[in-house]
This record gives sequence, structure tokens and C-alpha cells, in this order.
Amino acid sequence: MEVALNAPSRILVVSYSRSETTAEVAGRLAAELDGDYERLYEVEFRRRAGPLGFLLSILDVVRKRPAHLQPMSHALASYDVILVGTPVWAARASTPVATWLSLHWHQMRTVAFFCTMGGRGSEDAFAQMAQLARRAPIATCAISARDMRTDAAVEKVSRFVLAIKDAFAAREHEAAPR
Repeated sequence: MEVALNAPSRILVVSYSRSETTAEVAGRLAAELDGDYERLYEVEFRRRAGPLGFLLSILDVVRKRPAHLQPMSHALASYDVILVGTPVWAARASTPVATWLSLHWHQMRTVAFFCTMGGRGSEDAFAQMAQLARRAPIATCAISARDMRTDAAVEKVSRFVLAIKDAFAAREHEAAPR
């Protein structure tokens, strides 16, 4: 399914993925919205690998330790909307995404959030992300591990894409001369 926004809008999908699940969803979104994709990487990216890395990730998020991120290649100010994706760790956004949002909130005009999770925690993670971004998202999408094993993930991504398109259509309608 090819999706084109009514107005030429520049979209950037930004995500962090420890296990590749969030990266898979991010890639789908960038393709469906004809957007650019920026993956967040930590300076010491191998430190989160494997079971020990999982435990370290949970500890970092609970203790609110910042991540040391590699520089980005996209200029955020060039984009109309930024989709921010994260795995959910202990009902919170991943440490790399929380760090990134706290550093770049002032460069974003409009945001939408998506997350992947083992089971639950998306509402708390989205609330944290909105607080860090200092703005409400135009749309959110939570995908569980169970969704990834069924067609539910595809359906949720499609609804998320439509919500983003609808938000832009509404803004376009409000901005139109009367």
C-alpha cells in the first residue's frame, strides 16, 4: 500500500532498537510515508547486546542514566513531522530515545510516537516521551510482541499512517484561505 500525503511534507522517522523489532517497524513507517530514516546508535552500542545488555538497559532506564549517542546525519529543522520510535523498557522509553528527546525537543515542530514492547507499558512510555518532547504527539502506535507474530502489527501501522495523514489534512484545511 503506497501512502502519499496531500501536502508535500518532509517526514523523518527516528528510532532506537536493541533487538531489531523497533527498527523493523521504523523501516516500514519510513517506506509507507516516503520519509527519511535515522537510527539512533550509542557510542558503545555493543554494551546492550545479549541478556546482560538487557539487564543493563533496564537498570539504565530505571536510574535515568543518559545514553551517549552518536551524532545524527539529518537536520531536524528540515522536517515537518518526526516520528520517534522506541522499545519499552520497564514502562518507559528506552534510555537512548529519552536522552535524544531531552537533547532535541526544541528542534521538532510536530511529533508522532510509536513503540514496541513485550506486553504493556506503552501509555507510560508515551507520556514520558510527550513530557521530554514538550509537546503532544499527533498520533501514537503501540505494537506488542504478540502483534509482531500476527497481522495486527501491519494493521496498527496502517492505522498510525492514516492518523498522521488525517492530522496533516486537518492542518491543511485550517490553513486554507477562506
